Amino acid sequence: MALRYDPALVSGLCREIGSRWTGRRVDGLRLNRETREAWMLFAEGPGEERAQERAIGFLLHPSRGFIVSGAGPRPVIEGSERRIDFRRLFLTAVWSPDDERLLVLDLAGGRAQYSRGQPQSELTPVYRLFVELHTNQWNAVLARGTDDRVEAVLWSRAAGGRSLRPGARYARPEGARDWAAGPPAESEWVRLLESVPPEGRREMLLRSAAWTSSLNVDWILGEAARVDAAAEGGPVGPLATAYERYSRIRNVGAGEAWLLARGTVAQPYPVRLDADARPIGSLMEAMLVAAAENSAWPETDAAGAGVRTGPGAAPDVERLERSLRRRIRDLEKRRAALQRQLEGESADDLRNIGHLLLSRQRDVPKGAESVSLESFDGSETNIRLDPRLDAIQNAERFYERARRRERAARKIPGRLQHTTDRILRLEAGLEVLLSSGPSDDLWDLLGGDPEQGRVGRGARRAADDSPLPYRRYRSSGGLEIRVGRSSRANDSLTFRHSSPEDIWLHARQAAGAHVILRWERRDQNPPLADLTEAAVLAALHSEARHSGMAAVDWTRRKYVRKPRKAAPGAVVPERVSTLFVEPDAAVAARLSLDD
Repeated sequence: MALRYDPALVSGLCREIGSRWTGRRVDGLRLNRETREAWMLFAEGPGEERAQERAIGFLLHPSRGFIVSGAGPRPVIEGSERRIDFRRLFLTAVWSPDDERLLVLDLAGGRAQYSRGQPQSELTPVYRLFVELHTNQWNAVLARGTDDRVEAVLWSRAAGGRSLRPGARYARPEGARDWAAGPPAESEWVRLLESVPPEGRREMLLRSAAWTSSLNVDWILGEAARVDAAAEGGPVGPLATAYERYSRIRNVGAGEAWLLARGTVAQPYPVRLDADARPIGSLMEAMLVAAAENSAWPETDAAGAGVRTGPGAAPDVERLERSLRRRIRDLEKRRAALQRQLEGESADDLRNIGHLLLSRQRDVPKGAESVSLESFDGSETNIRLDPRLDAIQNAERFYERARRRERAARKIPGRLQHTTDRILRLEAGLEVLLSSGPSDDLWDLLGGDPEQGRVGRGARRAADDSPLPYRRYRSSGGLEIRVGRSSRANDSLTFRHSSPEDIWLHARQAAGAHVILRWERRDQNPPLADLTEAAVLAALHSEARHSGMAAVDWTRRKYVRKPRKAAPGAVVPERVSTLFVEPDAAVAARLSLDD
């Protein structure tokens, strides 16, 4: 189970991290989007103790939420890690804004500047690492110190009017409460609490008093949550005690660390809130103990060299999160491509170049790759040409490009909005997953679960009224294979009952069924044995089934397209590979899942 953070715990962590790492040279930052880990790496320091503190790890997966020290990350998912290397930068300050669950690490100063002894407070940060520790929104954002422009982010997202994406300007979460910068006078505190019934004081403090949280508010109030001072003739003892405790929360020092018991969860904290709280050497050490006791950290390195990375979540959560993130990245690439199509020369500009070429065709040399012509307003216009075409044909090319730009201007905004809406739905689904766990509704966002054979709502409604458009098989390796039942069913299978990374197969140069081998890994192909069995099924359900040997083409389903006005079942596959298999009816009988 994950930890909880509040301003006091973050403030204590700031002081602890600052006292241990400020002044050390920073080598780089590692961001692993799959495991949701950020590691700040330091140059090796003198002595054995420093050698064991080569990195600070911010483990921000929803099942964790720990800040630890060690030798550095051990990536387990290829291609998921972003590396940022630094040269001659030092950790010069660790701080947190008042009443915020935000940890800020400043990186500044070249070697010469730092060695001259310039006060750290006067060094302009080159980079700032913002570690956000708000509930269900843990994140790490690297921004430039000069303008807070985001350089890299662990989890790209948009929420609460903030855009956490590379290139955007970083904005802190809003929501400061009263007394954030300084405490109230004791008399003001007493008057405020006296004006509220005891049963309402907890809610009032959480809503409006800075530095209070669900972790500490009951300890702060103590008897004041039950005693009505006015009814007791005005005694302020419980209220004064509450004020003393509140002041202690606001002035957390370095070095104090306790492990609280919150139900079945061990919770690190810089103040002893419970009589049975256990003293721990440091807050980061308390996090290691809490990780083990909360079973949120299944594996640690026996040699003490650091933490084995990995989401530590249930397989379904991990798999669904990976699928959602992959789809979001794909759609963001599509949105960027659509945006590029909207930018550039306008249709009017392209059409005017066509007009210019027609009106100045005698000035265009034959076979020229470019020409400079005086435009209608008297300025010089440089025009790139196709040397194989004459002036009139080149003009027609520009007219055609203008027509395409006009069509794009009509269609692309709608597609761009649709893609953006889809990204927002997936990001919202991702937040639901991280806070509530997996569900069929979340798989519906992706078109179904490739391992369980689930399909989206629309497909399920159709399945309630009519048979599925495919026959079902299971390969010897456990992968589902779907075989289309007819030409129209082929279209439905390929474009509505499969995912982009699935493997699509069809007998070469022979009429037959489309076959889908369910597969979600984009970084590798399926095992050859499973692929061969799917190819045998494709051959058996085609006109090549009586051949001694049949050629079967295969590719990713995302590389299969349907031409406009094409007949049912007619598609164009790209990036095709070919397998040669023997159509064997015994294979179909052995793998069939249908009665």
